[in-house]
Amino acid sequence: MSFGIVGVTAFVYENAQQTVRQNIQNIANITLKNFVLGSIEEGQTLHYTKSNVTSLGAAMMLATTKANVYMHLSSDLPSKAGSYTRYDIVVKYIIVPVGSTHMIGDTAALLTLAEPNSGAVRLDVGGAWAFDLEIITTARSVSADTSTTVTITVTAENS
Repeated sequence: MSFGIVGVTAFVYENAQQTVRQNIQNIANITLKNFVLGSIEEGQTLHYTKSNVTSLGAAMMLATTKANVYMHLSSDLPSKAGSYTRYDIVVKYIIVPVGSTHMIGDTAALLTLAEPNSGAVRLDVGGAWAFDLEIITTARSVSADTSTTVTITVTAENS
């Protein structure tokens, strides 16, 4: 008697696809104004406001689509320490949506040579926000005319 083993192999092949869709929502639109402060003499301190540099009025504007958006300000102020003994940028609320706990004229943030970033500024309700800037600078002594440019970066996030 002979014995035989026959093996049978079967493969089952299936293919399926799944689609995932998602809509990414814009939570804030940011509008910024550039401005020129003009000249400062070495050793001199100047205080700039929207009354003497009109472009500082509503220099930053945000329109948020929801409550509790966090605005962050960062700057390159530390790199200007060789040209200034003081460089302060005061960010003040000038337009605040109805229902906010913030008041027009209050300070939202202060950027300095030593503290160039604001941390999170909570915009507690959705709507239109605007901020005036006030800048106080004191120039160091220089051996020749020196041009400086300060960069401020504004970001917004909802968490």
